[in-house]
Amino acid sequence: MSTSRTPIAHTRHDRTDAVHDGGVFVGLLCLLVWAPLPLGSNRVWAIGLLLIAAVALLGWALWAWRGHYQLMQARLAAFRVPVGLLGAMVALSWLQVIPLPVEWVQAISPTSAMAQAGADSMTLSVDVFQSQLMAGLSFTYLCVFLVAVLCVRTGARLDTVAQVLVWSGVLQAVIGAVLFSVHAKYTLFFVDQLHDRMKGTFVYHNSMAGYLCMCLSVGVGLMLARLGDSPPIAPTWKARLTAAVAFVLSPKMRLRMLLIIMVIALVLTRSRMGNTAFFVAMLVVGLAGVVLARKTAPQTIALIISLIVIDVLIVGTGVGLEKVVERIQETDLTDATGGKAESVQARTEAARTAIALVKDYALVGSGGGSFYNVFLSYRTPEYGYTYVDHTHNDYVEIASDFGLIGLGILGSLVALTLATVLRVMARRRSVLPWGVAFGVAMAIVGLLLHSTVDFNLQIPANAMTIVVILAMGWIASELPSKRRRRKTSEVQAPA
Repeated sequence: MSTSRTPIAHTRHDRTDAVHDGGVFVGLLCLLVWAPLPLGSNRVWAIGLLLIAAVALLGWALWAWRGHYQLMQARLAAFRVPVGLLGAMVALSWLQVIPLPVEWVQAISPTSAMAQAGADSMTLSVDVFQSQLMAGLSFTYLCVFLVAVLCVRTGARLDTVAQVLVWSGVLQAVIGAVLFSVHAKYTLFFVDQLHDRMKGTFVYHNSMAGYLCMCLSVGVGLMLARLGDSPPIAPTWKARLTAAVAFVLSPKMRLRMLLIIMVIALVLTRSRMGNTAFFVAMLVVGLAGVVLARKTAPQTIALIISLIVIDVLIVGTGVGLEKVVERIQETDLTDATGGKAESVQARTEAARTAIALVKDYALVGSGGGSFYNVFLSYRTPEYGYTYVDHTHNDYVEIASDFGLIGLGILGSLVALTLATVLRVMARRRSVLPWGVAFGVAMAIVGLLLHSTVDFNLQIPANAMTIVVILAMGWIASELPSKRRRRKTSEVQAPA
């Protein structure tokens, strides 16, 4: 008598198919597209909608997993590190707004205690309302991450998420092109908008550039995954011609055209660091891809060269890439002196001035979202008394709002995610996980560069998008290998 044994991993995959969460998955995709539309969700009511939607989706996902709690626990255990770090950020955000004994606040944040002198109880935040708003946003990001890792369990769904991000970027490009072409001027949600540059539905052109950079990165990774499925070169010229026509009419060519549309929009934002960050990230991660995975090196090199030659030299020149180059070269000019572009020195002046703020609130910060109020007392005569809402440096603003602890938590999340996707690129040969890992690495490197002179992480739509992209990297690392599945499916118990 003989018995057979089904592999545990294979059984678990089959059993998760019984989780009917298709509606949750569609809701997640809709949320990704919606988030940038109302001014990047950078308004209180828009943040409220994001929070309600994220909590509702998480509740729906948990309901879909009812009766499969052990499987859900096993699923979440695979992502315990990023979930734990995001959870720690949520805990820190709420700790800032909870009333604490005076002695505790004096010990943790003496500067916060001095600002609230005479109160019977104190908070670590010196601007409780704004910090409550940021605490809600932190919880929103955690909910979206959990929904992503619970719902996106297959390669097909991971591929769909990547496609939706690409199409969302194209939607922003199309909306931006229409408004930019007519130099639209209007007031929306009490905000005066002038589309003298490509802005899409964002208030600030650099926020649009940051969003496009993330969507483009995912698109490049998806393109690499598509190229990995390419058939071998045909032996005859007729077969090659047929293959060329088939490629022109294929989804790969459609994806390539979508990338070109987004590159045009990115150039038209006239964002110096947005454009620089994208192309530097593509070159750096492309080089890493060549080193880590030699089998895919020719295709990786070919795609990167095509992006540089077609998108930069041909398309970029046609839509005015030289104006971006001029803005980069004119870094010594400022608006105050009649120059054409704000200098890098002027852009980073607020960040340098805010270093004193970071030192005073070094451990846990002055409170999430409190920067623009607290910074008022740190402006110097040399800097001037201009109203500043953000530092134009995400690192400094996160450190001032959440302290070195908060900066360390988020830095650990990004570093571990980058290490994870690089490991996928080094070890995995399945085209989809490799391509997604490439796109996630590109998005991370691009955002790290852009964050040195801008505040993309302070825009809810951009922050939520990068959280989902980070989740995609972890999900790609957990996708079962085809080779492993094939081998385990053949395992039989001895007779």
